[in-house]
Amino acid sequence: MDVQITPTATQHTGMAASPAGSVAAWQVTFQLDAEKLLRATISIPVAGPTTHHEARQEALKILQVFLSEACDAAKKYQLSS
Repeated sequence: MDVQITPTATQHTGMAASPAGSVAAWQVTFQLDAEKLLRATISIPVAGPTTHHEARQEALKILQVFLSEACDAAKKYQLSS
């Protein structure tokens, strides 16, 4: 199954508190599309990046870890009868 991942939105949502003081807060949204079989939207909050591009990069790293762990969980999952 071919899956496409597309960033659809990156929004600066204000400032967030951190040990380093106030940092930029972002909401990054990705569309996952598997050729008419499955479509999902995932929004990831990130705090710290100073630019739109850095926010997307940080969110993408989080998405990659999540999808890897979700794949492992799906392989282990068993439906009860």
